[in-house]
Amino acid sequence: MISIAVAFVPLALYFFALAALNGGMRPRMLTGQEDLTALALGLIGFVMAGPMLYVLPIDSLAYWRYVTWFFLALLYALMVWFLGAMFRFRVVIYNIAMDELRDILEKTGQELDAEARWAGNSLSLPTLGIQFYYERVSLLRNVTLKACGTRQNLQGWLHFEKSLRNALVRHRAVRKNRVSLLMVTVGSLMMFGALSILITYRIEAMQSLWFLLQSG
Repeated sequence: MISIAVAFVPLALYFFALAALNGGMRPRMLTGQEDLTALALGLIGFVMAGPMLYVLPIDSLAYWRYVTWFFLALLYALMVWFLGAMFRFRVVIYNIAMDELRDILEKTGQELDAEARWAGNSLSLPTLGIQFYYERVSLLRNVTLKACGTRQNLQGWLHFEKSLRNALVRHRAVRKNRVSLLMVTVGSLMMFGALSILITYRIEAMQSLWFLLQSG
């Protein structure tokens, strides 16, 4: 129970971060790598309380003590970095409706590439060497831009990201995203439950922590 309580703490912080991204009257943009990293940090408690704990090398823990956790965290970071490379050509925009974003994309595309053209839900910028399509989550008012295929110009994509970010900074949403309040509520319940368990079983929690850090 203690390990599960600890696992919910970073997840609660992740929900608070989502609430911040979806709050206010301005959209927020994250690259695919940034979005994946935030999710990985939110799930790190469950990874440590689950897979890491079960594959924990006891002999190494007895010899290296807390340094063992550093190596496991480093391995986790490398896995996230490797997966992040697969999300290089991806952008996530929070707190914006699709009709608002489409207008911004059309204007930004024309500014960057006179040959920009739409085909359904995909936009091609041949001069920059990039092409992407969008996927939306209407309930959350979030939109993900994904590259069409792997043949993309990295410099062109970075230039597009910078221009889109600047355009979003100047944009104000038509209405507030109320889902942020739901995320704050869920995060608060998680944090309250986790802290209640840790306070109630604080002696057992400290003993477990001491064992994991100073085993041997």
